[in-house]
Order: sequence, then C-alpha cells, then structure tokens
Amino acid sequence: MPKAHTLQDVYNNIKSLSSMTSLKPEEYAEPGGYADIVAQMANIKATQMRKIFHYVKELRREFGKTEGNFNRAKVALIMPILAYAQGRGHLPKQFYDLLVLCFGSEKCKSAEDFESAANFLEAIMAYHKYYHPKD
Repeated sequence: MPKAHTLQDVYNNIKSLSSMTSLKPEEYAEPGGYADIVAQMANIKATQMRKIFHYVKELRREFGKTEGNFNRAKVALIMPILAYAQGRGHLPKQFYDLLVLCFGSEKCKSAEDFESAANFLEAIMAYHKYYHPKD
C-alpha cells in the first residue's frame, strides 16, 4: 500500500482495497499511520466523533464477531447520522467521505469488515484525543 501523507491519500488507499478486512492494523494504528493522519488533518468535533462511535460501539456489541449476527441494514443507518453531522458542519466533508467509504456497502460487507472499520474509527478517536486533549 502506498504511503499516505494527506487525508486524500488515506481515502484513496482505502478506496483501492477490496474490503475493510484488507486494511491491516499496522497501516492505520501506528504513529504516522492512517488514523494518526486523519486525526491530525480532519477538523473533527469530539462530540460528533463520540456520537458516531457510540452507535458503532452498540452495533459492535450486537453483532459480536459472529457472521450470523451481522446486519447490513443496521450498518447502513450510520449513513444518515454521518450526513446529518456533515450537513450541520460538524464533520468535514473529507472525513464524512472517508467514513461513508469505510462503512458503506462496497467495503463493509461482513462482520469482519465491520469490525475492521470500527477498529479504524476507534484508532482515529484515540489519536484525535491525543492531539486535542481538551476537546
């Protein structure tokens, strides 16, 4: 995978993946990885991040790691939450596009894909807190 330096690079690299399970933790979790880049470059409001993550966390609990519990329709309901936050100016367009890509039906087709997308979002939140401790 090509090295990412910008939010657009991260988006393009993830877009080239066949699914979210192809996104390896070593690509996003380490310092200088995708989550670090996104947290530094996207002007994200912490409250909105928490709202989105809370919904994702609830789904994660509901789905577990069993394919039989996965419900694509419930994952799709993340999209209106993202659209509302972006429409209100709480999520930058590039960050909105990235999350739509990660949780959209093209990349997030299974429980394992969802788990990978959720882990990526969690890493972004962690780096965001690191760079914006007072948020």
